[in-house]
Amino acid sequence: SYGVGATYVTSAGDTTLTIGGGFSGSEIANTGTQLVADKEGFNVGISAVTGDLTIGLGYGDGDSFNDNGGTQGKIQQVNGNVMKAGISYVSGDLTVAVGTTSGEAKDSTTAGTAGTTDDSHDATSASVTYAVASGVSAVLGYTTVDQNDEGAADASSGGSAWYVGA
Repeated sequence: SYGVGATYVTSAGDTTLTIGGGFSGSEIANTGTQLVADKEGFNVGISAVTGDLTIGLGYGDGDSFNDNGGTQGKIQQVNGNVMKAGISYVSGDLTVAVGTTSGEAKDSTTAGTAGTTDDSHDATSASVTYAVASGVSAVLGYTTVDQNDEGAADASSGGSAWYVGA
């Protein structure tokens, strides 16, 4: 197995920019039938901070497999990617944040056969946080999630919700 990564930080005026990324991989021998003998992935990300405003974006992609029981036909091949983005702004005791996640993967539990249909997860959330006192915050937020399993909408795993907390 191996892995390598790097981060670069620079300033442009009053903005601090951070760029990072990495790559990792490994190879193993498996006793069952498998499509590949390796696991690999990479990720990249960038964030910018200007005063009280922070913006971030990240992307990852990879492939993997799992031996689900040690017998032929139980190997699961997964190829997927995910993108996340977010923004937050702080003004005194008030913080406003918005974020999104979008990911998809193809998986297969048939030995020697690649997956052909997508599983996906898409989520968006927003929140407002108010610092009531030292160490105490009040939060109002909203989240919505859409899921697909094997190319079909999965209403039992998605939905939306408001939340209030302290």
